[in-house]
Amino acid sequence: MVDSTVLKTTSSYLEEIAEGKGKSEFEGLILQGLELIHVGKGVLRCKLLVTDRVAGEDGAWHAGVMTAVMDSIGAAAVYSTGDGLNSSLDLNSSFYSRAKIQETVEIEARVNGSNGGLKSVVIEIRRETSGEIIATGRLWMSPLSVKVIPNVSALLSKL
Repeated sequence: MVDSTVLKTTSSYLEEIAEGKGKSEFEGLILQGLELIHVGKGVLRCKLLVTDRVAGEDGAWHAGVMTAVMDSIGAAAVYSTGDGLNSSLDLNSSFYSRAKIQETVEIEARVNGSNGGLKSVVIEIRRETSGEIIATGRLWMSPLSVKVIPNVSALLSKL
């Protein structure tokens, strides 16, 4: 069972970003105004109002920004499993429709499997009004670990 502290930390982290108080300026830009609906073990649901700050040249939500949102929300869903920090390895995105500025979307990220230490997350972005799928993503994440090598100079090439 996941410690409730992990779920509270996940919620607090995303709420700080949504309020513009997070440590990442970029995440603050793309997730400003995020409203959490549900945070559970490996599942995250939220709403987001698409603003002109994230618009492309065509006046719709920029596909690159949608992909970055999928990465951030997917990473938070993986963190909510209680297995610590992870790093994105692969993210595939499919776009089916465009979200307009001032449109509210619903985002759901669900950890749906693992292979060894790797975790797989499926992310869906839907229109709040109709439930129509705007975009989907599949994210693979790996545990983030830092290994200290005591005598690194012995491993360096002498060439």
